[in-house]
Amino acid sequence: MSKTFTNQPLRGAWNKSHAQTWEEAMVSGNGKQGVMVFGNPSEETMIGNHSRLYLPHGTNQPLPNMAPYLERVREIITEEGYEAAKKFFYDKAIELGYQGLTMSDPSHPGFHLYIKSDVEKATDYSRSVNFETGEITVQFKDENNVQHERNTFVSRADDVIVHTIKNQTNKVSCTLEIEDYKNSLIEHQREISVDHIHLKNDYAKRNGGYDVDIRIEAPGGQVSLTGSTIQIKDAQEVMLLMRITTFKTSREELKEQGHTLYDVPADYDLLLQRHAKIHQEMFNRVVFQVANDEERQKSTEELIQATKETGEIPLVLIEKLYDVGRYMFICSAGELSPNLQGLWTGTFEPAWSGDYTFDTNVQLSIASALSSNLHEGMHGYFRMIGEFLPGFRENAEMYYGCRGIMSSAHSSNTGRHFHWNEEWPLHFWTCGAGWLGHWFYQYYLHTGDKAFLKNEVVPYLEECVLFYEDFLTEDDTGVYRFSPSYSAENGCGDNATQDIAVAREVLGNLITSYRELEIDSPHLAKWEKMLDKLPRYMVNDEGVLKEWAVEGKGENYNHRHFSHLYPIFQSREFTAESEPELWKASKKAFDKRLEAWLRHPEADTSSTHGRMHAALCATQFSQRELIYEIFQMMIVNDSIFPTLMTSHYNNQDIFNVDGNGSMPQIIHEMLIDGTPGVIKLLYAIPEQISRGKIAGVSLVKQIKVEEFEWDLINKRAKIKLCSAIDQEVLIDAPLFPQFEIAHFSACETHQEKDKWKLKLNANQTATIHINL
Repeated sequence: MSKTFTNQPLRGAWNKSHAQTWEEAMVSGNGKQGVMVFGNPSEETMIGNHSRLYLPHGTNQPLPNMAPYLERVREIITEEGYEAAKKFFYDKAIELGYQGLTMSDPSHPGFHLYIKSDVEKATDYSRSVNFETGEITVQFKDENNVQHERNTFVSRADDVIVHTIKNQTNKVSCTLEIEDYKNSLIEHQREISVDHIHLKNDYAKRNGGYDVDIRIEAPGGQVSLTGSTIQIKDAQEVMLLMRITTFKTSREELKEQGHTLYDVPADYDLLLQRHAKIHQEMFNRVVFQVANDEERQKSTEELIQATKETGEIPLVLIEKLYDVGRYMFICSAGELSPNLQGLWTGTFEPAWSGDYTFDTNVQLSIASALSSNLHEGMHGYFRMIGEFLPGFRENAEMYYGCRGIMSSAHSSNTGRHFHWNEEWPLHFWTCGAGWLGHWFYQYYLHTGDKAFLKNEVVPYLEECVLFYEDFLTEDDTGVYRFSPSYSAENGCGDNATQDIAVAREVLGNLITSYRELEIDSPHLAKWEKMLDKLPRYMVNDEGVLKEWAVEGKGENYNHRHFSHLYPIFQSREFTAESEPELWKASKKAFDKRLEAWLRHPEADTSSTHGRMHAALCATQFSQRELIYEIFQMMIVNDSIFPTLMTSHYNNQDIFNVDGNGSMPQIIHEMLIDGTPGVIKLLYAIPEQISRGKIAGVSLVKQIKVEEFEWDLINKRAKIKLCSAIDQEVLIDAPLFPQFEIAHFSACETHQEKDKWKLKLNANQTATIHINL
């Protein structure tokens, strides 16, 4: 092993102090399995995770058949209001056997492995995670000045968790002990020998379970077993190869997988090389640079403390927050999609079950996946939604007597909707499936995959529209009514603005998809009529876009959700040019949220997801100072762990990854934001980020930003674009009135008023030099 300390990865995070809790652990993953490493040099803990570990609680009961009572619910809404309607619906559901608000089956750890050594005192301690390779490294010197090093990663090539323990003397002594989970919902068996740990775990309340295998290599050492504790003495090194395998019905499924841990070579460097080749290519597809290597070597504690002391964020910290967001997604996405905690947890009772929460959090966790050119990572998302579809169909049928699909608000082992009651009427939130469909169509826009459009996007959106066909009613003027309706999680009222916006996006994308595929169908005329019959958005007496498009329903500005601004931050339905009055009203609605919630000293919450949606709105409203302010809030209020993973609340309260997933998207949008036919440059760039470079960003319509450099001081920029198809795009930098294209190559360009049109040729890299 190296005799010098090199534990300061340029693209990564490192800490000078050890972690005391699993929430502070360094994390790694391969999109299916994950690992968390924490503890002091004398006793470290490794937690193994798997994306499919959700503990059945026996709560998957039949849904109450509420469809026969829908008309009565609507009558009560009209005659008595939503409070009475919610009570009627809930009481009737309980009468029919509904068990009341039920959390989804919680995510849970696969194993806790405790590694104890005889180190009494450690100096020069450091721990790190290298985002480029996914390798976690712990280094320190013991009381005899002997250097120790421990390394961990989760292989994408061999689907195995790898851990090594080394020191300068090549004499490693330690004990290994696996925690015996005393959980009544898991039938647990264990087989422990001097070179292997095998755990069998069968779920008690449902078919399925998982096995854990840990292979122990201790060359040259003496290994013995006392009870369930493995003792290793004077080994040249210790190497652990670990794997969690899951099954749905029978353990026979595991035999079909074939490979065992003994097929994996016990060669750390070889395994890391095979893994890093895959991981590093994914991570380096996009590169964001606003700092230098000297700054990149600073510890995260130092960078966070500097922000707290000066109020100024070291640019390298923004760079690292960008990197860790993509790292989280690479580690968590593949088999499925990141849940509230990515794929990591150290407890059997995570907040909100650590599940897939669909009314904002899942969408934020994947917000930057497509623009980060991690398109294949979305396959796990589509697989997950596909597995939930039977439950979504049942929700639509049982709650509203509708065809098509209605998503749950929370899911893990099922898409069936159990998480609601009078206080949290999420059963009235019907736009979830449509919001999830946003990513199906966006995937097509980024990739141009016509087969995916035909076989995945269209069938999914058609099911969303089937629900609307059955659910929507018409008023006396022929305008649709969304009733019941709920603006998550801010209250009930007919015609929630998000309901309207999502339906408009779903119908629009479905119609466009049919035309892209040249499908001639009478459905097109029907769907176009449905679009015309959707309610219009409403503006109140203050000139504010209303959260519910009905008369008499007031606004609650003090809230963490930004659902009614869906047309701004998500669907991009209108712009200041296309709908100036609606744009102005939306901006006022946003300002009201900032005043009453985000910046109010007595606001009801400090939720990270609210801050992230505020920042995504700020990129569209060109509020560049606000973006910087939100990043400051995250850092100064300790909504970021020393590992740079994010928390749900201030003071590192509740490990959640939705902040990580959305930060790269915020940075992309503030620098280079693309919608079909339009590219905006530097529209929300904070003045503090005056120079920099970004490369590899994916834009809609199959455009890749091969390179973009900007220099606000000298007022110039250069961009290289490569389109997979011939197309014209409008390129603009609205913050810079003197914007002009000075030089260009491999494209055609002409000016239209103060904007410029580019004609991009398929598979040719166009280079454009810009004066700002």
